Amino acid sequence: MIRATGKGSISSILAVGLHIVRIIAWIGFAALSAALVALPLIPPFAEWVAHLDGASIDGEIDIGADDFVEVLRHFISFGVALYVVERLLELLKTLRFGTPFVKENAIRFRKVGIALLFGEVSKIVIGILAMLTGADVNAGLDFMVFVSIAAVFVLSEVFHEGARMKAEQDLTV
Repeated sequence: MIRATGKGSISSILAVGLHIVRIIAWIGFAALSAALVALPLIPPFAEWVAHLDGASIDGEIDIGADDFVEVLRHFISFGVALYVVERLLELLKTLRFGTPFVKENAIRFRKVGIALLFGEVSKIVIGILAMLTGADVNAGLDFMVFVSIAAVFVLSEVFHEGARMKAEQDLTV
């Protein structure tokens, strides 16, 4: 039987997995941050290099608004994922210490819900940007994601009530 806390527990295994995801998310977020800065600068830089004596650029550099919008979409996704993973690691830490029903965890779940909602609403903004720039970017909404976000807000309220009940029980003992 697998335990919820302690060495070799589900929370320990999840924590290891989330630490790996956090590293990947940080790498992706950093790369996408650099890309957001570099993309608008590449065409003018290439043109400047092309005007230097003895320099030649083979091929055509075709970076458009659709590339920027696509990178922006991934940047937001990685940012939201990174934020959510950080909150989940904080939640798991309290579980490993045996105190999951604390007010802070209710707040963490609420923050996760808000971050996920921000990520989904940003898809609407990305879709509008894609229409304005003529970019072919898939920024569709998914009904099940909104159901999942609602579930996270429900968990937030469950943890809030659990923390309240635990505090009340601690006072009566």
